[in-house]
Amino acid sequence: MNQKDSAKQTIKQELDSMVKSQVIWGYSLAFVERERADFSYYGVMGSTAPYNRRPVRQGLFYDLASLSKVVGTTSRILQLVEEGEISLDTPVSQLLPRFSWNDITVGHLLLHCSGLPAEIANKHQLTRENIFDRLYRTAPECEPGTQFIYSDVGYILLGLIIQQGIGLKKPESLKESFQRHVFVPLNMNHTSFPVPKQADLCIPTEMTEKRGLICGEIHDSKAWLLGQSGSAGLFSTLEDLAVFVQAYLTESDRLFSKETFRLIQSTEQFGRTYGWSREYGDKTLYHTGFTGTSILLDLNSAESMILLTNRIHPSRNNPVFLEKRKELNQIWLS
Repeated sequence: MNQKDSAKQTIKQELDSMVKSQVIWGYSLAFVERERADFSYYGVMGSTAPYNRRPVRQGLFYDLASLSKVVGTTSRILQLVEEGEISLDTPVSQLLPRFSWNDITVGHLLLHCSGLPAEIANKHQLTRENIFDRLYRTAPECEPGTQFIYSDVGYILLGLIIQQGIGLKKPESLKESFQRHVFVPLNMNHTSFPVPKQADLCIPTEMTEKRGLICGEIHDSKAWLLGQSGSAGLFSTLEDLAVFVQAYLTESDRLFSKETFRLIQSTEQFGRTYGWSREYGDKTLYHTGFTGTSILLDLNSAESMILLTNRIHPSRNNPVFLEKRKELNQIWLS
């Protein structure tokens, strides 16, 4: 057994142990290469009936949370840049006239260095009626380009830019845009914002006082209010995400040109590139979702690890998983 195979076996054993000790209830795991993928499923969908009797298996839908930022939003924005419809230096206020801060560009938003805060102030007071007013009034905390602040606000704005239908001369929903330009070309047939008919195949997330057990609906509160958001809310399967990752590993022209892949790989600011974190090194791309999802790409070996869990089920108070995931990432990269 070579070192990589040994690492994979160790990771599976560690995840199995976390299921048995109820750190998580189940997981879907993929080790992905350019032309093949190794899928593993273990545990049950949740802690309570009927989910505690349903095994984790192929084809289940996970709330991707912030993985939506790279799978959907970053993909479409970089395509628009590639097509010449916008540039990384385009001021956001030029595309969204209600946005007041003229020095913030599309590139700043992609790199999380716009100066905009992580959240809209008083998030618990947001409603479907006031969220846009609060969003456009959210002021930067520092000058753009001077500091890294991981910002949902920035990616909600990127989603609104996509919805302008730039190049089409008419508005287009995020669902339509992602399907037309990202998911259909890559044959990602099971990735979308949630649809009711798929609810029985959805992994449950958090038990909340306000909404009860969330399952088949967007967990993130802002994205839930918006219905479709650039920051969170996509649902997908392990198998579809493996297809997405393979587009990166093979530099598929169905997603980007070679020049755009080079741009992603050569850019680093505050430990990030466009959309992705580089916290595991300059030859890696990494992103997580609050619900317990993650993608880690090793560009040196052209391999990737995808881990999908519902670590916030039934409660988000689960720091053990977050620490263990860091250890598993290091094991896989070693």
